[in-house]
Amino acid sequence: MVFNQTEKQERSYLQQIINRLKQIISHTDVSVKDHVDTLAEYKDYLWNNKDIDPHEIRSMRESILNHFAIGESVIDKRRRLAKIVDIPYFGRIDFQEKSESHPIIPVYIGIHTFHDTESRTTVIYDWRAPISSMFYDHELGEASYQSPSGEINGEIYLKRQYRIRAGKMEFMIESALTVHDDILQKELSANADDKMKNIVATIQREQNLIIRNEEARTLIIQGVAGSGKTSIALHRIAYLLYAFLGNIASKDILIVSPNKVFADYISNVLPELGEETVPETSMEQILSEVLNHKYKYLSFFEQVNELLTKPTPDFIERIEYKSSFDFIASLDRFILHIENHYFRAEDVKLTKHITVPAEFIEEQFHRFNRYPMRQRFEAMTDYILDMMKVQYAFTVTTAERNFLKKEIKRMFAGNNDLQVYKDFFAWMGKPELFKMRKNRTLEYADLAPMAYLHIVLEGSTKNCVKHLLVDEMQDYSPIQYKVIQKLFPCRKTVLGDTSQSVNPYGSSTADMIQKALVTGEVMKLCKSYRSTCEITDFAQKIRTNTDLEPVARHGEKPRVLQYNNEKEELSAIKELIATYQASAYKSLGIVCKTESQVHEMADKLQIPDIHFLSSQSSAFVQGIVITSAHMAKGLEFDEVIIPQVDDRNYHSEIDRSMLYVAVTRAMHRLTLTYSGTKHTPFI
Repeated sequence: MVFNQTEKQERSYLQQIINRLKQIISHTDVSVKDHVDTLAEYKDYLWNNKDIDPHEIRSMRESILNHFAIGESVIDKRRRLAKIVDIPYFGRIDFQEKSESHPIIPVYIGIHTFHDTESRTTVIYDWRAPISSMFYDHELGEASYQSPSGEINGEIYLKRQYRIRAGKMEFMIESALTVHDDILQKELSANADDKMKNIVATIQREQNLIIRNEEARTLIIQGVAGSGKTSIALHRIAYLLYAFLGNIASKDILIVSPNKVFADYISNVLPELGEETVPETSMEQILSEVLNHKYKYLSFFEQVNELLTKPTPDFIERIEYKSSFDFIASLDRFILHIENHYFRAEDVKLTKHITVPAEFIEEQFHRFNRYPMRQRFEAMTDYILDMMKVQYAFTVTTAERNFLKKEIKRMFAGNNDLQVYKDFFAWMGKPELFKMRKNRTLEYADLAPMAYLHIVLEGSTKNCVKHLLVDEMQDYSPIQYKVIQKLFPCRKTVLGDTSQSVNPYGSSTADMIQKALVTGEVMKLCKSYRSTCEITDFAQKIRTNTDLEPVARHGEKPRVLQYNNEKEELSAIKELIATYQASAYKSLGIVCKTESQVHEMADKLQIPDIHFLSSQSSAFVQGIVITSAHMAKGLEFDEVIIPQVDDRNYHSEIDRSMLYVAVTRAMHRLTLTYSGTKHTPFI
């Protein structure tokens, strides 16, 4: 007999589970209060009895620590139960191991495990548990999963999916083949929220393979626009935290995100999955920290903006060269040159009667070649003085030691990062490829190679990062990945989409990243879930991606609207905004090419409650958002309006990239507007 065969039985069972969860939560509340009261009693006792025996004090303190630990555990349990009481589970499979002695067991799957101690049964299985993987990987029939004891084979007899909100079952779907598809279509048709959400109920087979990949030390995810790659990467982090509990914690993970807005946009996912938020940083911050924040530099955003507004062939050439593997090879040859030519040893008169010969000092520089060059001075000083003490039997003073170390350091011509970097271009015979801007400001493309040289010369400090997640991988150059590899020799998840690069002269493909990081497994996400087929087809005309497979969800065809002049175009955009405001959509993105165009458009529109997202913004908000294509990357909106798509505004290759990014932000509705006679040749 099938357990909970009918929908009526399922609804009744759901209520039983919720009631049981609420009962346990109530008990934990009492337990927490008891622990708090006990702790207070212990503290009062110690305060009021200061002359008690030291052994008793020690015993009381141990009891306090024990009660505190238990209380923390109870609080954590309550927190997890409270998270699932509204949505206890979303799926179910009935599974029987390949043995007559094993019964068919219903496996309900949710965000967290719920083990009922009273009945001594696991009522709900965590979506990350080994047995739960079958829900994503198998349909009815033969199935298997990897358990700690090995592969478990058997058969799935039933597969169901539920939509439960606020403790109420909205619907239940039972199907052998379309269980995911039906739910998926319902979820994809929903309106965008102000934060990225967890997708545990709709994880697809190809996505599940990435999430549960425990083998790859470096996993490179090439995902098409709208494939859910960022969400999948975050679910992968949640899975690894579950699978390697005790070996890795949230604090051991670091996310490299493109900007603070995007970091805020994704901040909801891990807490929804019951995990703590993880530290977040940017590539610029990492590189600047390596250089001890000594240098002013153009940000990546400023570099992109300059390429969009006033590019010069020289500027493009500098970026392109510094993003090549030839450049890295030249840097490595130059480092060898530094090793062989930058240390010029001299005699050092240590005392009136003792002189350290230059030849001996030179010998020690190469003796300690396992150290980074700037780290050798300390070891060289100690060794030389030890030898001097043996030979001359004298006591070295602190002043003499400091003097010798200072003299040895002076013999090395590579103590200044900026000078060494300038020397590199002179050594290559290409001094024109290095250009400082006003106020001794470095170009963005120079930040990573300078950091690379610094690490080689100075060494890098150890960090506690056990897993690094790098998003928007295509916008980072090979030399940046070389720096990352030196700083973070840990496991990595790297993800992005080559088609969405806003840095066409300094971007990286998955193959280039694989080469830069020396190792790495590339996995592809080809299905696009975000946009309707009509919007996806339109985007494909701008930039064809042969890997892209749209999920069959239909909607309005994108519109390209022409107007006689800017005034008419502006008036039409206002009407489009009014139409959006009267609709059920929750988010509208007005996406311009550059930030200066965003400012101009916002001033002209004068729409109340419009939110301006700039490079200085730190949070994503729902509603009407006006922003640049660069800042919109990674975000999604129910509706998107792209103004000024004329042939003058969108004509270069980087313009094409920006337009592609802007178009692929739209989930349900897309409108492009322009004034004049010709629209961009890209559509």
